[in-house]
Amino acid sequence: MIKARERSVDNMLITIKDAVQDVSSAASFIGQFPEKAQSFDGLNVLNALANKREHYYGIFFGMQASGAFYQNIFLPEGLNTFGPKATPVPDKTKRVLRLTNSYPDGRREAYFWSKQTGEPQFFYEQPTTYDPRGRPWYKGAMETSKVYFTLPYIFESTGNPGITFAKNIVDAVGTSIGVAGIDMTLSTFATILNETRIGEDGVVFVLDHADELFFYSGKRSEGSRSHFPTTRSEASLEIQSKIVKTAILNWQTDGETFFRFKSPDTGENYIASVAPIPEIIGISPILGLAVPESEFVGEIKQTTIRVLQISGLILLISIGFTVLIARLLSFSLRQVAEEARRISNFQLTDDLPLGSKIKEVFELESAISSMKTGLASFGAYVPQDLVRSIVSKGEMAGVGGISREVTLLFSDLQDFTSRTENLNPEELMPALSHYFETMEIEIAATGGNVDKYIGDAIMAMWNAPVKDTKHTENACRAALACLQAEDNINNNGSSPLLPLHTRIGLHTGQVIVGNVGSLSRMQYTALGAVVNLASRIENLNKLYGTQILVSEDVVSQVPDIFLFSELDIVSPAGTSKPIKIFELLGIASETSEFFPNSEKLREAKNWALCYALYRARSWNKALVALEAHRGTTSNRIIVDTFIARCRTFIATPPSINWDGVYNMKLK
Repeated sequence: MIKARERSVDNMLITIKDAVQDVSSAASFIGQFPEKAQSFDGLNVLNALANKREHYYGIFFGMQASGAFYQNIFLPEGLNTFGPKATPVPDKTKRVLRLTNSYPDGRREAYFWSKQTGEPQFFYEQPTTYDPRGRPWYKGAMETSKVYFTLPYIFESTGNPGITFAKNIVDAVGTSIGVAGIDMTLSTFATILNETRIGEDGVVFVLDHADELFFYSGKRSEGSRSHFPTTRSEASLEIQSKIVKTAILNWQTDGETFFRFKSPDTGENYIASVAPIPEIIGISPILGLAVPESEFVGEIKQTTIRVLQISGLILLISIGFTVLIARLLSFSLRQVAEEARRISNFQLTDDLPLGSKIKEVFELESAISSMKTGLASFGAYVPQDLVRSIVSKGEMAGVGGISREVTLLFSDLQDFTSRTENLNPEELMPALSHYFETMEIEIAATGGNVDKYIGDAIMAMWNAPVKDTKHTENACRAALACLQAEDNINNNGSSPLLPLHTRIGLHTGQVIVGNVGSLSRMQYTALGAVVNLASRIENLNKLYGTQILVSEDVVSQVPDIFLFSELDIVSPAGTSKPIKIFELLGIASETSEFFPNSEKLREAKNWALCYALYRARSWNKALVALEAHRGTTSNRIIVDTFIARCRTFIATPPSINWDGVYNMKLK
């Protein structure tokens, strides 16, 4: 009976833990991306969190400011109609999306069919007075930072008993903006409890903290269904099981954990166990089991003597055999344990010798070795610092992220598509991989992390996942080192991609870093407007004929360490605020290998004079200076760009409020 109790409690706690984790993940996602969440795409993310839990009825959230309500409703197998008008359910439809919001003419709710693929299909809309902010689960969750549980109640849409898990949604600054929730049917708990019954005539029951009967089962032999007397549908019904009634009465009278009683109908002896279990679904329940004594003692009496006779012989043989096996196992197991300890610290260099003659130990050694090889390979796809953290903590990776300032690097190769369209994959892949490896070495040497390769492009970041107080400085050093490494390839290599010409963009700002995706496929990355702007800055190299462009946010972090040349004020496509862009010339220290040569410094000085005249609206003087500079500079692209602008402004001067911002029309 103890094992049955433990098994039942463990299964219920696992179910509760899953729901708590899922609703917490949903609240975290909505808090980080509130606008994205209030869409069909956002509901698809919530669906990915919960669609493997067959006992969920729905996952949803309500917003505090607007009272908007978004719900994923999971349709059970065999359901033919749904909704206020009993609309037939289309084939292969697994869920319904319900959207409720306020409009000038009042609150309305709309329903949509949703299949695995394709856009949701609208099928019904009606006025409604439903407002999530007035519901008990919403109010309860807003009053606590933990997951809030409702007591069991009847779901109006299905008529079945269930409970709601709810979690307060907070934004990046800790302000409550709504509540996320999950509805779970009580059929799951009924299944778990029914499996706890012992024998054909055993029963199980649960009392709440006030000793009121919360659940009781029927006997297997009678095929009786489960009962939840505390729900409205059964609140007025008498307890139908006399065995359960008698067991509860005996326990309330004597208070014993284990006791015997007689069936009021047959006089058969029963053994009962009634004791508290950990808090579940908001109550501190008491679990009871009652089993006929004959279920235990009948077979036991017949086998006891035989067991005692055999046990003595087995004991003697086992002692000798155990000593022998222990000596064989101990040395190999110590080796395996030490190897497992090294793996937990992500030390994957040494090989475990596979020499045990015992099959099971040899298989364990092989499994450990394979696991180490797999982890080492895994580190090639995911940042090794992140893998090391996951392995050492022993925790399950989950969807979520944190806000952090990072420096981002984007790069690509000039004319890559046109130069490679006629190359065979056998030539292209090794050459491109060698280039990526060379760039990654320089990025990693400064503490950077390659986030992803996108065609011929690279996205990298500093200060995540490992914190780096000098992330902007290190990113600038990496950019200069990458161009130096590229020069070495061009001068000494034989790649079909030669000559290589890499363009780099750097930007610093606040992003969300963490795991994004679904529970079955996640990626550690950075999200936010800062990421998009960094990519746009890299793309501006084409317009200005440069190789390394950085934002003003980068320059402000390291103004005295590096030399920069201000080029323009632009508003890149897809952005709302103008930014200053600079060319990274090199390191300011004259002893550094990255200190610019005298010709580059001369060109930067001449450009600064031209740009100052341009910003001062002295178009004619700027035009003369630019045309003179054009004959001596190595970068005529930017000079030609500004010559064209000056001629335009001379012919058609801008307004008196001209702020020097150039608005990009293309990404």
